[in-house]
Parts: sequence; structure tokens; C-alpha cells
Amino acid sequence: MLLLLAIPALFVGNQACSGCHAEIYRRYSATPMAMSSGRNLPPLTPGSFRHDASRVQYDIDAKGLVRLSKGDKRDHRQIDYYIGSGVAGRSFGFVLDNFLFEAPVTWYTQTGSWDVSPGYASDTLSRWSRPIEPSCLFCHASQTRWREGTLNAYAAPAFEHNGISCERCHGPGSLHIEGKGKLVNPAKLAPARRDDVCAQCHLTGQSRIVRAGRHLTDYRPGDTLSDFVAHIVPAEPGEFQVNSHVEKLAASGCKRAAGDRLWCGSCHDPHTVPPPSERVAYFRARCLTCHQQAECTRGPDCAGCHMPKNPAVDAGHGVFTDHSIPRKPAAGTRVPSAASWKLRPWTAADAGDRELGLAYAEAGVRTGDRRQQAEAIRLLTTASQDPEVQVRLADLEERAGNPERAVELYRAALRQDRNAVVALVNLGRLYGSSGHLDEAITLWRAALKQNPCLAEAGANLQIALRAKNDAAGVEAIRRSQQLCSFE
Repeated sequence: MLLLLAIPALFVGNQACSGCHAEIYRRYSATPMAMSSGRNLPPLTPGSFRHDASRVQYDIDAKGLVRLSKGDKRDHRQIDYYIGSGVAGRSFGFVLDNFLFEAPVTWYTQTGSWDVSPGYASDTLSRWSRPIEPSCLFCHASQTRWREGTLNAYAAPAFEHNGISCERCHGPGSLHIEGKGKLVNPAKLAPARRDDVCAQCHLTGQSRIVRAGRHLTDYRPGDTLSDFVAHIVPAEPGEFQVNSHVEKLAASGCKRAAGDRLWCGSCHDPHTVPPPSERVAYFRARCLTCHQQAECTRGPDCAGCHMPKNPAVDAGHGVFTDHSIPRKPAAGTRVPSAASWKLRPWTAADAGDRELGLAYAEAGVRTGDRRQQAEAIRLLTTASQDPEVQVRLADLEERAGNPERAVELYRAALRQDRNAVVALVNLGRLYGSSGHLDEAITLWRAALKQNPCLAEAGANLQIALRAKNDAAGVEAIRRSQQLCSFE
């Protein structure tokens, strides 16, 4: 019997689409999605700022050279990639020995100034050690070239295609350009799968938990997104986030009334962004497909009133569009209820004790909420024990004062995944604190092969090597971490 195997479609890049779809290609190339990352820096606006928490002065030139100064100390770094369309701002990637990190400097377009990147405001050091993992690049770049067995190492360049490519929404195109297959038209999919195409990047929730044995990068347009990741949201309306478009739209009166008829494509043409002079009329025309002109006497700018721009809790200096489409702007501050610590699956398809438990663990560690930590332990103890579950449980058990149980769980995780970097670092610390320096050193060295800027592993390894009188080893680790921060 002859077994015929299906030939998988492969990614071919935007240029392959441009021949037959020249006008769409031209228009799309100017959109924020198409410009959401780049391998070659455009000319930057030179500028400088002083970060008060670290007392470091940053001076950035047009070519991306960042000069650092603190007192009499001077150094410099070269930023290599940009991340972000530039509409609200742009952050930057810094390469160290083929490992990609986020630089602590961001250009904020709306204020026309440089400042520290989101999440760095309270940093007392100038850290150049925040890893840019494949999941971080997923919504900014296309076809990443991640090196398996590492946390954040990539081949050069780190991704094949700048920005979000045509194939992110239409699927791999090799068979299509050979005349052997059709591409996906998201507008013609069933509503849930149609909306998933946008949700892959525009829905984060409180947590986005990857299913066991799956990867978000395996998702293809037309698939069911919840087969790959589960989205977990606050049980009560949450804080305004940069990527809360889908979540906020679902809560709007417009969506509740229109149901599946209303989706992202009802208002947005993914291939085109109207010029500023035409935006009020463009979006007003979309509102008037459902609403009557006589309903409002405030003026033509529907979005200006009903989709206000607000600060996001996970962003720096900038404002973002509120897709909850409030009839009137919210007044005052929402008072949390007694149940505000609780989480829930975004939809029934996102449910699962493992995924909900991991989300509670993530939230509980971030907030310190003991109720969330206890709920995480309850859910994860009965869930299938894959490495991510074991690592999270180990961390929670250690926080609860059960180091022996934590050691068992970290060991179990490493038996299944020798590259579980959190297990390598934390089990090393537990071994080191109990006097098992050789075992700890082995684990920390393995962790640093995945990411040379892991601060805890690097610092502890130097302490352990000093205790072993290995001066050469201490110096080698010190030098390898020297570019990871500017103290």
C-alpha cells in the first residue's frame, strides 16, 4: 500500500506576495503591523536623559550608540534591533554573543523623548539583561530564528522578516504561489476562528498560558487558538493594558448587541491605515453602519468621545485606545471587591486546572497574594505534572517554607526537561545553601549556557567558585556578565 504524505506549506515572506498583490503590499508596508520590528535601525532622534533610580545618564546618537555615564564611570552599548511600530514608541534589542536582550532605553513618540523602558522605572542598576524570548518576538517579528536549548539565543539575524508578515494572518504561502493551495481569508472563517487570527496578538489577558507540549508559534490562521494557548483574565474587569483590545471590545455594549457581526475587521482594514486627515471620517463611517447620525450631537469624531486614549498599566509614557467603547468616560476609581483576586478562563475553551493554576501562580508571585498562591497549589497539585507545572509548584512550595519538597519537584522537572532554566537556577541555589557546591556549580553553568545574563546564576556561581578557590573561573564569569549591567 502506498502511503502519500501531505506536503506542508512553508513561509515565503512578503516579497513573494508583492508580485500579484502589488497595491496591497505597498499599502500594508506602511502600516504599524508591518513596521513593528526591524533588523536595521532607521536614523534615530538623538537625545539624552538621566534615570533617577539608577543615577545613570544615557546619551543616544542617531546610529543607536548608547553612551552611559555615572560619576566617573563611562561605557557604551550598541542597540541592534527595534521593537515597536513607533506609533506609541519604540524599544530596542541589544545583542551579546548571539543572545538578544531588551535595552533599558525607549523612544516615546507621544512625548518626543527618550526615557527608561517600561518595567525599568525602579531599577537601581542599568540592566542590559532582560531576555527577549521567542514569545516576546512573536507579536512583533516573523519567522524567528531561535536556537533550541537556549532561552534567548538566535541565529543572525534574529528573524527572517521585519514586522508582522502577510502570512501571520493568511497562513504559509509556498503552496499558494505554486498554484497548489489557497491562503486563508480571515473574514471568511467561522467567527471564533476569524477572531482568533487577531487574538493571537491582541489578547493577552492577565496571563497567556501555553498548553503542555504546544508552542504559540505552531498556531496557523484557521486553527483554534485555545488549542495552543489558554487566556486567563481577572474575574472582575481588569486594569487597562496595551494588549487588551479583544478583551475590552468583548465587554463593550456594541459587541454585546452585535454579537459575531462585529469584529476587528468591522472597523479596521488590516492592509491600510488612513492618513491622520481622514481618520475621523473613516471611523465615523464605520460607526454609522450601525448607529444613526441623529443619535449624537457632539460632533463627527465618534472615536474621540467613545474610544478615549488612556494610560496602560504595562506601558510607559503614552496612551492607548480603549476598545470598551464607553458611552460616557468612566468617573472615579473602581474600588476592588473582596473577590478581586480571583481569575477565570477567557472562554470555556480556555478552561483547564493546569492553565488556571499556572496563571494563579504567576499572579500570586507578582502580587504576593497568599490566596492566589494557595489556589495555584491546589490546582497544580492535581494537574498533569509536566515540567512547567513542577517548576511553578516547586517555587510555591519553597515560598511556603518547604525546601525539601521544592528540591524534589525541581529534580522531577529537570528529568523531563534538562533545559528548564528556572529549575537549574533555583535548584542550584538550594544545593548551594546546603553545602553541595559541586552540584550547584554544574546547574548554574548549564543555566548560563541558556542565557549568560542570568544575574542570580552568575552571582551565585562566582561565590561558589571563590569558595572552591577557582580565581580563573570567577574572572571568566565576571567578564561574561560585565555587559549585562552598568553599575
